[in-house]
This record gives sequence, structure tokens and C-alpha cells, in this order.
Amino acid sequence: MILAGMDIGTNALRLLIAEMRKHGGRVEIRPIREERRITRLGEGIVNSGLLSPLAINRTLQTLKEFHAVVAEHPVEDVIAVATSAVREAGNRQLFLDRLKEEIGLEAEVISGEEEARRTLKGVRYGLQADDRNILVMDIGGGSTEWMIVTDGEIRGMKTVGTGVVKLADRYLASDPLSDEDQDRLIRGIETAIGPVLKSFGSFSGHRLIGTAGTVTTLAALELGMTVYEASRVQNTSLGLERIEAWYRKLVGMTLNERRGLAGLEQGREDLIIPGTAMLMTAMRLSGFREVVVSDYGLKEGVLIDWFEKNITD
Repeated sequence: MILAGMDIGTNALRLLIAEMRKHGGRVEIRPIREERRITRLGEGIVNSGLLSPLAINRTLQTLKEFHAVVAEHPVEDVIAVATSAVREAGNRQLFLDRLKEEIGLEAEVISGEEEARRTLKGVRYGLQADDRNILVMDIGGGSTEWMIVTDGEIRGMKTVGTGVVKLADRYLASDPLSDEDQDRLIRGIETAIGPVLKSFGSFSGHRLIGTAGTVTTLAALELGMTVYEASRVQNTSLGLERIEAWYRKLVGMTLNERRGLAGLEQGREDLIIPGTAMLMTAMRLSGFREVVVSDYGLKEGVLIDWFEKNITD
């Protein structure tokens, strides 16, 4: 069966068209086509509580292009989910109605907890069997999720309404970022995520897994990629010292200077600052010295979850 999954995120849109099957009791994914575009749907939502007309228009335009790509393949179903920006927006129904009317696409607005559950499915698929003791961190545009697995069992899932788009709107007031603004950014992150990490208790014996655009971009920067290669990024390890070094380098550059970095996709020139700060701060607070990068995440989890629920043989 060929399915298409769409992740309508606060910052980026992701499309995965894949052949799905069950083999030996396990779901298998064979990717056919993948797309990722930054449209920043949640731009300004931290102040207005609304999706802006410009953000809606550019997001719908990209989703029309995704829909045309889907039409090129024998796709049997499209599973689309919308996350933080849409679930928080006071005008979310306007966006959903236009999505249905203009593209013929219906999107499920999922909670932070449901986003965490499906993301974990995708991440664990990418890790294969090496997933018995992990803390997964998913740094999104509008929210960040954590999922902890101990001895193969899910021990907890938490979400906070803090992501890179919101942090950028709130704290990136200078270019390059001033020492004062850096301090405000780090303190804001600590306040948001500190209680969540503390609530999990001990991380002894666990590995930290990072998923979504910030960590995959840091891996691409570390590898000096001019063209993103998911297979090279998957399971790359980044030490805290290297993340701290990248943070120092990135905040010391202007927005235009960051645009010239190999491995930094267009549209992420400002967001890489709060994203790196979020990862760095989380590692400092939790005591992890290394993060394993996962290119797999919500888009794979959406397909796996649908397939498990709808295909019985």
C-alpha cells in the first residue's frame, strides 16, 4: 500500500510518500518521495494568537504543490496532521476550511501528547532495535516534546508550548544577537523546560535522541553538507562541546552571514539560534553529553500509526 503523510508544522511542512507493508509482524516503510519546505505558519502567533493571512497563503500554496506531487503517485490515502500553530490559533478553523475548499485536504489537529506519541513511533522505527532506554527530544516550531522509554516501555510523554518560531519572535531582537538578548533567551528556555526535565527523574542508562529540523540541521552543518542526505544524518552523534561551539559561532554571525553556511537550509537562518540554544540548554539541565540525531520523526510516525490501525493482516 502506498500512503502519503503530511506534517503541517509551525515552521516547516513535511511530505512523505511511502510504500507500507507488514513483514514479520513489523511495519516497514519504503520511502518513494520526500519534501520539506519552511513556510513559518506560526509566525507572530506568540503575540497575536492568530495565523497571519500571509503565513496562511504561503502555507496553502506549498500544500497545493505537495498535493500535486501526491497526484503523481498511486497513493491510496493521505494522512495529514497539523500541530502547535494550528491547534493554538484562534482562527484555526479558517485555515482548515480553506485547506479543504482549495485543496480538498482534511487535516487532523493533534494534541501535543498525540504529537509526541506518533513522533516516538517514527523515531523508534529509525533506531530499529536500539530503542529500549531513550529520551527523545522533538524541538518544533511552536512546541517541544519529550518522550522517555525505559526497558522498552514508554515511561512518560511531556509537551511544552515553546518552540523555535516562538522563541525567535520573543527573543531575537538584535543581529548579531547581543549578550543581553542571549541571556534572555537562555533564561526563557530554562524556565520553560526545566520543570519538564526534572519531572522525569533520573536519565541514568538512557541515550538522548534528537529529532526535527534543529538537530538534523546541526548534523548537516557538522558534516558540511551542501545537499542534505538523510542517510548520513541518521544516527549521527553530536557532543555537547560541539553544540556549544556551533552556538558560539552562530550567535557571532549576522543573519546574512549564516545564510552562506553549508548545511543550513533557506529559512532557518534565524531559527537555528533558538533551536541550538534549546538543545544545548536541555543537555546541560539533563546531564547528557551527547545527542543521537534522528531524521525519522512525526511524518513516519503518522504513516506507521495509520497502517497499524487500519491494516490487520
